[in-house]
Amino acid sequence: MTSIKLNDISHRRFNPFTNSWVLLASLNKNNRPRQGRKEASAFGGRQAHDPQCYLYPGNQRANGVRNPNYADTFLFENDYSTMRMDEGRCDTKACEKHLLRDTAADLMRAEAVIGRCYVLTYSVNHHHGVSNMTCQQVLGVVEAWTETSTSMKCHEMDSRLESSLDIASRRYMQIFDNNGEIVGCSNAHPYSQIWITSSIPDEPQLEHSQMNKYHDEHHGRHMLQDYVELEIEREERIILLLPKRQIRGLVDLNTTERLEFARAILQIARIYDNLFGTTWPYISAIHQAPLDATEAELKTSYLHAHFSSPLLSPSIKKFFGGYELYGEPTREITPEFTAACLRHSAAQLTVPLQDSTATDVRI
Repeated sequence: MTSIKLNDISHRRFNPFTNSWVLLASLNKNNRPRQGRKEASAFGGRQAHDPQCYLYPGNQRANGVRNPNYADTFLFENDYSTMRMDEGRCDTKACEKHLLRDTAADLMRAEAVIGRCYVLTYSVNHHHGVSNMTCQQVLGVVEAWTETSTSMKCHEMDSRLESSLDIASRRYMQIFDNNGEIVGCSNAHPYSQIWITSSIPDEPQLEHSQMNKYHDEHHGRHMLQDYVELEIEREERIILLLPKRQIRGLVDLNTTERLEFARAILQIARIYDNLFGTTWPYISAIHQAPLDATEAELKTSYLHAHFSSPLLSPSIKKFFGGYELYGEPTREITPEFTAACLRHSAAQLTVPLQDSTATDVRI
C-alpha cells in the first residue's frame, strides 16, 4: 500500500472551540476550472475625503446629525441600531407570553433583547483601512475599545456616548469589523461596531461552554492556554490571535500589551493585503469575558480575536454553498499551507513593523 500523508487526502478536522468538524478537500479539487464571477482588485483608487460620506468629520449623517470635526477615533450611537434601549420599556414578559401562549413552549421559544449599537470610526482619512494606518493609530482604536469596555463594566458612560444604559442590559459587548464592499459593508469609511446586549450571543456562548467543559475535564487547565502553547511549540499554523497568558478581556491588558495587540492587528492586515495583492476584505471580531461575568465565567474566559476572509483567491469569493450550510464547513487548502503562505507574505513586506518588545502576545 502506498504511504500517503493526511494532508494529501480529504479529511476532517475537529474544532474544539465549537465542538464541530471542518472538511478539508482533496488536493484534486484545486485543479478544477472556474468560469464564475471574478472580483476586481480593490488596491488604491479611493479618495481621502468623500463629501457624501456619513462618517467623515463635519459631514451630516443620514438622520440629520452633523459629525464633530474629530481628529482620530469617533464613537457614536448607531442611527439605525439593530437593538434599542427604549424597547426595554415594553412589557417584555407579556411579549414572551404572547409568543409562547400555545402548548409548544419548548419548540416556539423567544425572548426580548435590548441594548445599544455603537459605531467607532478609525481615522479621518476616508480611504485608510487598518493596513494603511500607523501602529499608533491602531493603538488609538484599541484604546477606544478598552475605554468603552471599562465604562460599561463600571456602569459608567463615557462622555462620547449619548445616553445612559440600563445595567441589566449590559450582559455582553461584541466588537466586530465588516471590512470591504465584498462583505456587505454599508460604508467605505474605516470603522468597527460595538454592540452591547442583554444576552450573550451564540458564538461566544458556545466557545465559553466548550472552554468551561475543557477546564473541568483537564484538571483546571485552560483550552486556549494549552492551544497557544501547542502552536508555539509546533510553529505550523496561524489560526487565532491570542495572548500568551490568560487575559480575560481588554480591560486586563497592560500598556505594553495593548500596543502589541495593535501591532499584531496591523501586521495581520498588511500580511493579507500583500498575500492577495489587494486591499484585504475581512470580517473580524473580539471575544472576551461578559461584562457582568460570574466567577465561573471569569475563570474560563480568554481574550481572543477572530479574522475571516471572504476570498479564496484575489479574484474568487468564497461562498457557503449547500454542503457548507447543510452539511459541514469545508476548506480547500490546509491551515498549514495557509500559514506558510502568510509567513512568506510577511517576509516580503516592504514596510515592516518595528521589532516587537513584548513577550505576552503572539500571532
